[in-house]
Amino acid sequence: MTNWKIIGFFFAGTLILLLLLRWQGRTLYTPAAPKGIVSLELSSNPGAANAIAHEWRPTLINAFRWNMLLDFFVIPFYGLFLYSLCGYFSVLYKQGIFQRAGVLMAFGSLMAMLFDAGENILMIISIHWVITPVTTLLTSVFAVLKFGLILLAILYILVSAVCMLLGKWLSGGEVEGKG
Repeated sequence: MTNWKIIGFFFAGTLILLLLLRWQGRTLYTPAAPKGIVSLELSSNPGAANAIAHEWRPTLINAFRWNMLLDFFVIPFYGLFLYSLCGYFSVLYKQGIFQRAGVLMAFGSLMAMLFDAGENILMIISIHWVITPVTTLLTSVFAVLKFGLILLAILYILVSAVCMLLGKWLSGGEVEGKG
């Protein structure tokens, strides 16, 4: 049995916190960081990260700190929302590749949360202490893995929702429950 109130809570929290994060981080869009915090997340070399850090210090350091704090609140909301929906769709398939894919995507959503937290910690280290090739490379690898896992989970959810709505179960199985 699916508790749609819990899924709705995680969805609403994700939307509200993402909008707040976007609004709060608007000052972090600078010439060195044209994509805001995402520019720092994807800076895979120390030169680019140094340019961003130099531009953000000292005037935008508080905006960065607040952005990191808010992002740590966003992480469990989006992660558990994706986890719940992937899990919901995976149990609708009796067996087969789509059932297994749902379990993997649910697990991937939890992994995305860990990558996001690790990426945030590395960005905090980079902005406040030291920028090295290792920190910038790991930050960008964690960011790419996080974004990839999130996109895969969203794709799985969208495909499963369309299949459910159209009644075309690609695994050849029947729907076990309607929620």
